[in-house]
Amino acid sequence: MLRNTADRFGSVSKFLHWVIALLVVVMLIAGYFMTDIANDALKGQVINLHKLTGITILFLMIIRLLWALANPKPRLPKGTPWFEHWLEWAGHFTLYALIIAQPITGWVGSVAGGHIPHAGSVMLNLPLSQNKSLAGDSFQLHDILAIAIIVVVSLHVLAALYHHFVRRDNILKRMMPST
Repeated sequence: MLRNTADRFGSVSKFLHWVIALLVVVMLIAGYFMTDIANDALKGQVINLHKLTGITILFLMIIRLLWALANPKPRLPKGTPWFEHWLEWAGHFTLYALIIAQPITGWVGSVAGGHIPHAGSVMLNLPLSQNKSLAGDSFQLHDILAIAIIVVVSLHVLAALYHHFVRRDNILKRMMPST
């Protein structure tokens, strides 16, 4: 089943969720360690791959957002308190906003800093002039957003585990790839 139903996420939603989740975790880890690479040539390649992966996440998130707008989420279990409905909405809205904003800040910072992401000879430029101040501000925000993503993703995972082990409802199961 490709599309979401009232009780389960469809395969497209699950695929986008898990691919983006994996890429975000890899990017957070790589982003933390990549500046410590001693070999300058390798470091440049890793940083460019980080940029390309970030742009990929941005486009996957746009697809995911459009898919989510066309495929309403399965409803929460009956009896779910109003504040949990609100927390679910606020948490997902925040995750989407952060994971869309994060690669934009990196892309802007890279272009403004004169280090345009590239795939071979294809330059992924933006209509920006080099601007050291803009690059610095963008990367500072990029770092802050990384911390915010870690916090919100941790809360998201804790909420899923709470539903699975404490509430014993199907919230986690309905997003698992095998169901």
